[in-house]
Amino acid sequence: MGTADHLVADSWFDALPGDQRAGLLAGAQARTIDDGTHVYRIGDPPNGLHAVVTGRVRLVSYPAAGQELVNMIVRPGRWFGELSVIDGRERPHDAIAAGPARILTVPMGAIAGLAAVVPDLWRGLALLNCMHHRLGMREAARVRALPALARLALFLAGGRGHVDGRFDTTQDELARIVGVSRQHMNGLLRQLAGQGLIAPAYGGVAIRDRSGLLALADRG
Repeated sequence: MGTADHLVADSWFDALPGDQRAGLLAGAQARTIDDGTHVYRIGDPPNGLHAVVTGRVRLVSYPAAGQELVNMIVRPGRWFGELSVIDGRERPHDAIAAGPARILTVPMGAIAGLAAVVPDLWRGLALLNCMHHRLGMREAARVRALPALARLALFLAGGRGHVDGRFDTTQDELARIVGVSRQHMNGLLRQLAGQGLIAPAYGGVAIRDRSGLLALADRG
């Protein structure tokens, strides 16, 4: 399946008029990124509209110090990053590759050029944002409903706090974030270590298998 086939499989992209689909693909640039690479960071200026061709991208925000909220996991064929494209303001979350990924990016200049010819593109982007708002609410509810072990795995697989494969945190902080007692947290960390996903490290946790952590979180 080629890049265009992956993207047409997306209901939003497939519903766009043909000239808009063709214009977006004509202006797009493809690249492959490694696990943990940021497509963009919170506070960055808009750098275009993005689509996942292969792999996954996590959209992550941080509502409070030491807390991570996974707003959405973007899977192959899906587009993201439209909010800052629409309003021109800074990025509201991190976009982080969860494993190796191939990303398609339509730069801001290409979007502006296409919109000048096809003004209805802005309506299409607004509809994409509405769809993501609904999906984001469902995803946040799903994460809150996960068992404690899956919530911990998802947090440890996140993009912030990692330094050379280590996550700097304490068991007390992790317990507060996941919403369990310190004693329960100790048991959860032992379970993840027993599966080879993490290892104890001075002042934090060493991440051994981030993809495995995400797979555990997906299983719930």
